Amino acid sequence: MSDHESIYIRFYPEMIGYLLKYVLHREPNAGAEEVIVITDTITLKKKRQSIKKAVKLTLASILPPGQKYRIMHHDSRSHYGLQIADYCCWAVFRRCERGESECYERIEAAVRGNFDIFQAGMKYYY
Repeated sequence: MSDHESIYIRFYPEMIGYLLKYVLHREPNAGAEEVIVITDTITLKKKRQSIKKAVKLTLASILPPGQKYRIMHHDSRSHYGLQIADYCCWAVFRRCERGESECYERIEAAVRGNFDIFQAGMKYYY
């Protein structure tokens, strides 16, 4: 297995799990009838199954019993929600990695939390 493949099999699913736990624990009483998780389209079946499995396991471990959920895959080129998420991640990256805050300042009022998952770590993934 190549390093690129292992990213999809272990790294991305683990990061999705952390993200879902962070977001869903912040909104425990939101009263949602259904949790909908949308990812970018993943073309390779093995990678798609790995991501979907991680999302399902995470949701099962943190959602109340009987809570409905759906996992959907959309092409980010045509899904405005994924484009917004991508822009927000890019703006945070620019601020944290390059010290450029102009783009982050445009979205800052909408940011409800900021969590540096690698803050205490010493392992480099890229």
